[in-house]
Amino acid sequence: MKMTLTFWGLLTVLTLTLFACKKEEEEVIEDPCLNYSAYTLNATIGGDKWCANASLFADYAIVMTISGINDNGSTLLLELDDVDPGTYSITGDSNYVLYTSTLADGFQSTNDNPGTLTIVSHDLSTDRIRGTFSVTVLSPLTGNKSITGGSFNVVYPE
Repeated sequence: MKMTLTFWGLLTVLTLTLFACKKEEEEVIEDPCLNYSAYTLNATIGGDKWCANASLFADYAIVMTISGINDNGSTLLLELDDVDPGTYSITGDSNYVLYTSTLADGFQSTNDNPGTLTIVSHDLSTDRIRGTFSVTVLSPLTGNKSITGGSFNVVYPE
């Protein structure tokens, strides 16, 4: 009799323990960089996710200019000399990159520390260009900042 009572008591405690432990609900944080548009400019800048979620503009004149603004006020500008599919260097002289932080600190690509630009596709019939990039940019005030996992998918006016 004592063993039966102990068994049922242990089973009750175990059942209550399993069902009483409620998993805490995780706070859902909305990602401001989710693709809200078919056209994008995204990167990880200094370890933080960045996207052009306030404004995005592209223009093809002498060079391809892709300019984006984040809702925190930071900006990212690509001035691409090379627009045919392939892999190219990003320097201070060609395929220039400029990042301006929220505090208006300007970081630019340099010849001393070249990055990589890959044009994945460029459709001249639809004026659409897609690519990836990574580069370390330099601020004369605060030093280097790494831009990794960069990507763009934009159309431009003729």
